[in-house]
Amino acid sequence: MDAVSPPQELDAIAALTPEGRRRAMGRVTMAWMFGAVWANALAGAPLTVFATQLGTTNFEFGLLAAMPFLAALLSLPASVLADRSGQRSRLFFLGLYPNRLLWIVVALVPPWVLTHAGKHGSVLAVLIFLSLIFVINIGQAVGSPGWNSWMADIVPIRVRGRYFARRRQLGIPSAIIAAFVSGWVLDHYRVADAATLIRVCSGIFIVAALFGVMDIATFHGVPHAVRKVSAAPILSTLGRPLRNRRFVWFSLGASILWFAVAGQAQFVNKYLVDQLQLKSMQVQLIVLVGPLLAQLLVLPVWGRTIDRYGKKPAMLIATLGLVPVGAGWILVESHHLWTAYVLAMIGSVLWTGVDVANFNLVIELSGTDPDGKSGGTAYTAVNSVIVNIAGCLGGLFFGTVAEKLQGQSWQAGLAKPVTYYEIIFAVSAVLRLVAVFPMLKMKEPEAEPTLDALRFIAGSLYNNVVGAVTLPGRLFVRESSEEEST
Repeated sequence: MDAVSPPQELDAIAALTPEGRRRAMGRVTMAWMFGAVWANALAGAPLTVFATQLGTTNFEFGLLAAMPFLAALLSLPASVLADRSGQRSRLFFLGLYPNRLLWIVVALVPPWVLTHAGKHGSVLAVLIFLSLIFVINIGQAVGSPGWNSWMADIVPIRVRGRYFARRRQLGIPSAIIAAFVSGWVLDHYRVADAATLIRVCSGIFIVAALFGVMDIATFHGVPHAVRKVSAAPILSTLGRPLRNRRFVWFSLGASILWFAVAGQAQFVNKYLVDQLQLKSMQVQLIVLVGPLLAQLLVLPVWGRTIDRYGKKPAMLIATLGLVPVGAGWILVESHHLWTAYVLAMIGSVLWTGVDVANFNLVIELSGTDPDGKSGGTAYTAVNSVIVNIAGCLGGLFFGTVAEKLQGQSWQAGLAKPVTYYEIIFAVSAVLRLVAVFPMLKMKEPEAEPTLDALRFIAGSLYNNVVGAVTLPGRLFVRESSEEEST
């Protein structure tokens, strides 16, 4: 039987005044402004270049893509510990500080081994590199369940969709700067030898890690209360989400989608760097800066859509849209590179919808409902394990395909030979379509019709784009009229 914490254990949060709650939510938002630098300075070209210069193989690139998902299996014991101890914030700090600080070790140890370990230096350096990435992702898995439950108490349910969309949106300017600077730095040393490129990437990792630490440190000022959600047997606690049909269908669809997208994402970066021979700045602009600018326009739209129309309609619209995006990478070539920008931006817009919908459903089920009952962190952990096992298998699957088909090509009526890249992109597109069917089975009684949600999204995006395009003209007209009036 579930045991809900006594009311006094929630005093630190429940006693918050509206102003105090706003301050707490503002601090959570500020933390992500630092976190966005950490995440986007590391992503894209720096990690790909670093891994390539160490000597990472195609299969190991697939393994690299699978690492976050494999480590997420530890969300289950972390969830149980968070629910039984109530120490959500402590687990968050214990997991996330190493998650950030170990990037400094990544920056220093594998390059040193590569230089000093002789003829087997590359093999050993890659092994240490992959092991450290795995431990880094373990930290994320340990800290996440408690964080989601903690945030469910901090952020009122009526504004969660808009709040977390807005939080991500406010982190975009710092994310764009971080991606742009890291790409520029790498291009400055593009013709350098492998050792110099590795040192440059190491410098980027160290700076990013410091911003990541500031992200986590900011949460020390966010109110927290110990909450022991359950003293029920472990299997009963973890089995609760699996008895929720709405949750099961949602997670099944999400897992197929994660299998399709996770493995492909790493090979998109590799395709741009190795196959198209793009500069680091171009890679950053395609996979990070362009998508981040697109998110700037759509994040509020997804938040309002989820709050107004429901999570299921948002998930269906986004997943269906991702099908042609996945297949579109087959047609990307260096002489019409604009297609890569378009696909990356549209894919980012749609994946944002998937991510925000998934996050809001899990945090809703994890939080305390109006009757005082709590879903606990089990929903976060089980959802994380389901989608992350799928993502892990996806990374390993696509990595194996790339390894087996490396060096082979076929003519298939396209303007270019078909390689393992095109096969990966095609398989990913088919799997994205398959992911739609379990989502159709998910029940969400409070959700509005999907077509209504689609019309709302289309209208909102149109207004946002038109507003952005016409803003300079409107400002000019307003300034002219003010000058005339004076």
